[in-house]
Amino acid sequence: MSEYKFFLYHKLLVVGLNFLMVAALFIAMYRASLYPDDFTSTFLKTLFSLLIPTMVMGLLGKLYLRNRSNSSATSNASNVLT
Repeated sequence: MSEYKFFLYHKLLVVGLNFLMVAALFIAMYRASLYPDDFTSTFLKTLFSLLIPTMVMGLLGKLYLRNRSNSSATSNASNVLT
């Protein structure tokens, strides 16, 4: 993978994750507003139940990009040596 593609995919991943985190915040605020007596507990339960999978997905996406970048760099280096 070229450096430009890696940079582009990484920035797309970051923007996508930021969008998902803001969406999780909006959903948590909306759900908590439906239950004003239990606002804090509803907000926190909803927010963390949405943020944890989002963070894990971001970590896995970043590892996937890094592995693809390293594997292509390794193959490019072996092509140069031969």
